[in-house]
Amino acid sequence: MMESGYRTLFAVEFFHEFYKQADNSYSHRDEDFDIVPTSDCKAALKNQGLLFRQVPGGFIVLYKSDPGNSAKPLIPLSDLSRLRFLLMAKTPNLVYYSDLPLTGERSAIFYLHNRQNNIQDIDGTDELLLIQDTSSPYLSALDKTRLRAEQFTYSFSKESDSASLTITDRQLMPVFSQTLEKLDPEVNAGLREFSAQVDLSLQTSDIYTLVIDGEVQESFYLDSQLYRKQPFGLIDIFQNTDVADEYQFIDNSGQVTAKTYRVRLNNRSTIWRYFIGLKYRDSVPPENLDVVSTVFTANFTRKTSITLADNTQVIPFDSGTTKIPLKKAPLKGFTLKRDITTGPGHSVYEETPLPNPDITNIATETGSEPIYSQVYFYI
Repeated sequence: MMESGYRTLFAVEFFHEFYKQADNSYSHRDEDFDIVPTSDCKAALKNQGLLFRQVPGGFIVLYKSDPGNSAKPLIPLSDLSRLRFLLMAKTPNLVYYSDLPLTGERSAIFYLHNRQNNIQDIDGTDELLLIQDTSSPYLSALDKTRLRAEQFTYSFSKESDSASLTITDRQLMPVFSQTLEKLDPEVNAGLREFSAQVDLSLQTSDIYTLVIDGEVQESFYLDSQLYRKQPFGLIDIFQNTDVADEYQFIDNSGQVTAKTYRVRLNNRSTIWRYFIGLKYRDSVPPENLDVVSTVFTANFTRKTSITLADNTQVIPFDSGTTKIPLKKAPLKGFTLKRDITTGPGHSVYEETPLPNPDITNIATETGSEPIYSQVYFYI
């Protein structure tokens, strides 16, 4: 007779290119997130006899198997419709070294779920991805969704005296609608201001769409508790007919077909700028200096010198159109070359290794691309 035991129902694994090493392995796979089941998820896990475990590189959910059939849960999972897990960023620097938007709506989350049909070949293996982008395997701005509380004010302007606001659920069924009149009766031309008081306190936590006069304005995730917590992301794992067959972890007969879902993050690549300050060798001509890269292919261009408030001369060098990846293990081979030739014959150079930029030291000149990583280095 077989013994019952706990077996994997599904797993979620995380990979971040920031930690990818030369041998294609990944270090520090647990450095980015803490994963926390929501309160409703904890209750569902308990009711269905399931266990949640955070494991190296992600998390798993386990079921107790029937003694006579390891693929059959001891407690039928007929009531299991959704499990929700919060992604809490372990560091505020995550967005700096990840290829994700630097700016945007403060109350927004990265929303991931298994109602995708986004299987991509990664190094010869088909992966069940939880992201939206079908042209790239990485988390992106496409996964970012506004987070709203159950009651909120929605203000907008329109060239009309009245407007109809409707909110629909995932099945596009209306759950809230209101006909609005312009706020200022005296304004009869141009844009008129409107404001709606929306109450969705009877609705479940999920994705909703806000529509004005038939035109979609935004989609948002409704959850007052999450709105207060402001997590980095949310993973919804569904078990219903909306889930594509390949993503289902229970078949039609109630047997488990364990699945592994993946979330991949790309590392940010930036234009690197070295500011070489002539603090101790102020007599060095700028043309005697060069920044070179011997390992990574990048040509650094010397820019016009600038003078700091303390009269230190600084010579900027940047990688031009070449973006260099930010990595956990620093890239080697960046060198400051100083021509110290004193007479005829071969040129003589002094070479000094240069550090990689700090991951938090990034800047833009326009508020968006290009993004620079900056290093001040004094000689």
